[in-house]
Amino acid sequence: MHNVDVRNVSLGQIMYFVKVAESLSVSAAAEYFNLTQPTLSKKIASLEAQLDLQLFIRTNRIVALTPAGQYLYEQWRYEVSRLEEDIQFAHVLQTGKSKSVVIGIMDSFDPEQVILPLLADFSRKYPDIHLRVESDAAQDVRNMLMRGEADLVFSILYDYQDRELSQIEYRELGAATHCACMRKSNPLSGAESLSVADLREAEFVCISPRQLPEYVRMLQRLCEPYGFAPNITNYVSSANSLTLNINSDNEVFICDRYYLDVNAEKHVKVPLRDTHSSIVLAWRKENEKTYLKDVVEEALHFFG
Repeated sequence: MHNVDVRNVSLGQIMYFVKVAESLSVSAAAEYFNLTQPTLSKKIASLEAQLDLQLFIRTNRIVALTPAGQYLYEQWRYEVSRLEEDIQFAHVLQTGKSKSVVIGIMDSFDPEQVILPLLADFSRKYPDIHLRVESDAAQDVRNMLMRGEADLVFSILYDYQDRELSQIEYRELGAATHCACMRKSNPLSGAESLSVADLREAEFVCISPRQLPEYVRMLQRLCEPYGFAPNITNYVSSANSLTLNINSDNEVFICDRYYLDVNAEKHVKVPLRDTHSSIVLAWRKENEKTYLKDVVEEALHFFG
């Protein structure tokens, strides 16, 4: 049995290890912690030396976990998440409140339409519950919910409707049509509404299937009934990047009225007839916070 003095293993080292193991990328983890890659590599090497364990297999291009590393990652990732939650809740207690709810929301949603009015309304009715909001891309918000880092999330319908989520329950809120977002100089921009068939000759900007394949499938499903496949000419990494890549009068991307377009002064969102989109409110079926149902019911009532 190896005699390892755990007093020499710091919480910081464990957090560094968990982040590298989570992303399988030293550079990505270094960026997350605002460290240089060599600095983080040295910290990981120091942890391995202190534990007398090889945690990663390293090549020029690939970082992979060893069996020992995989085991420690499975054990420690929940402890790190729990520690962060405990610290957050301690801050909640310090404010005089006794309950907390973590809400995840897509960072491409317009907060004025989706979350801010609800937060104001809920805070008035339930002053003893502290609400903390985290925003990120659709896939990351979903992962927050799956890992228990968020109690409930506001996301988009296409990311949930075809997914097997036995532990997750969700409801649609604020039904809307899809929209085609385009330059105001696009010949189609003056229409009150469009059919998807009107986009047959359009060039589509699309979220990369490597990042969010559900977006690509949504786009394909929209076009298929009209007998054409979308002409995708540009892939981007996130929903926020869509609006930054409309570079010609023939380019469009698909969103809905809840999308926050930072180039709204140059663009117009034209509703697409006979299409369906909505916000999704999702939560884990098993959640120890019995008062979470109050937040869910208030959200369902607020959006009607």
